[in-house]
Amino acid sequence: MELSGAGGAGHLDPLLYPWDPPGASGVINGNEFRPLEPSDGLEEALAQAGAAPLEARSLVVSIGSNSSPDVMRRKFANYRRPVSAVLPLVRGQLHNIAVGHSAHVSKAGYIAAAPYPLVGECTAVWLSWLDDVQLMALDETEPNYRRIQLDAEACPVVADHGERPEEFSLFTSVWGVLTDGDGGKLPFLDQPALFGLLAGSGSGDLLAEGKSVFGGPPELVAEQLAIPSVQAWAREWFSSAGLAAPVDFDGLCGG
Repeated sequence: MELSGAGGAGHLDPLLYPWDPPGASGVINGNEFRPLEPSDGLEEALAQAGAAPLEARSLVVSIGSNSSPDVMRRKFANYRRPVSAVLPLVRGQLHNIAVGHSAHVSKAGYIAAAPYPLVGECTAVWLSWLDDVQLMALDETEPNYRRIQLDAEACPVVADHGERPEEFSLFTSVWGVLTDGDGGKLPFLDQPALFGLLAGSGSGDLLAEGKSVFGGPPELVAEQLAIPSVQAWAREWFSSAGLAAPVDFDGLCGG
C-alpha cells in the first residue's frame, strides 16, 4: 500500500515503489529476515523468536509496499506504542483479484497499488500475520484505504506451502482505481511508466505553459507529486477526467 507521509518514507525512493519484497518466505525479526526452511513451520519460527503464535494473529494479504520488510519496519517504528519487530511474510496466490493503482497520490509522491475484483485473475501476493498492536499500527498508516474481510471461497488465497487460509483481510482504496478513461482499469506499472501513461491522458496541466504534471523526467514528476496542493489537484483530476473507477468487493468477495 503506502507510507503515511514523506517523513515515514525515510530514504525510500518514490520512483522505486513498491520497493523490494523478500527473496523467499520467512520471518522479519528486527533488522534481520530469516527465510523459512522447508522443514520449519511458522509456529516454530515464531516460538523461536519469542513472538505471539499464529492463533493470536490476524492474516492480512499484502500487495504493494506492505510486502517490503523495510517498509514494515518503518511503519512499526513510527507507531506511538512499542510494536513487536517479528512478522511472518509468506508468498502466496490470490484468486479473482487483480492489482492496479489507487486514484490518489501518496504524501511521499507516488501512486500506490490497489486491488479490485476480477474473476479468473490470479495475483502474486504476500501473506502477513500480525499481532493486535501490529495491526493497529498498520491500519493507522493507511488513511486512504479501508481493510475489508474477504470471502475465502469466492477469493481463495493459497500460501507458498499449500495452506489455504479461511479468513483474511485486504486493504482497498477509498478513492477507487485508475482507468484508461474508457472503463478499462490500468494494470499495475512501475512509477515512471505510469507517469508516462498519465501524461498522455489529457488535461493534466497544473504546471506552467500547459505542461502535464506527469510529463518530463520522473524525478521531477515525483518531486511535484510530493506537494500537498498537487496531490489534492491530482485526486480531483482523476475523478473529473474519468480516470477513477469505484471498486465494489461486495458482490464477489465481500465477507
